[in-house]
Amino acid sequence: MADIDSPEGIYRHVGQALADSVAEPWSEIRLNIDVVDGSVGLTGDYTKAAGGVADLDVRKLDYSVSKALRNLHRLMASSAHEPWSKAVFSLTSDGAFDLKYDYAAA
Repeated sequence: MADIDSPEGIYRHVGQALADSVAEPWSEIRLNIDVVDGSVGLTGDYTKAAGGVADLDVRKLDYSVSKALRNLHRLMASSAHEPWSKAVFSLTSDGAFDLKYDYAAA
């Protein structure tokens, strides 16, 4: 089982799951995360290596991705951070990732 109890483990797990979910060559994947009352909603898209953007089929992501993101939300809410309501996880094909949080009230 993947380490989904630490931020670093969560980032690795989500990144690997995103990379595994797209069958064709891609240059960037974006996962939009919404957390409302403990429920995690996911949408996303990806940029094809040959150009163009396609929708990410989030149904291909294992339930553990939602669980990991819920854990991340809980970890951050219990630390000095304000709880976030939305986030965007971006992954590039070279393995670099970025996570931007939106702290606006849900």
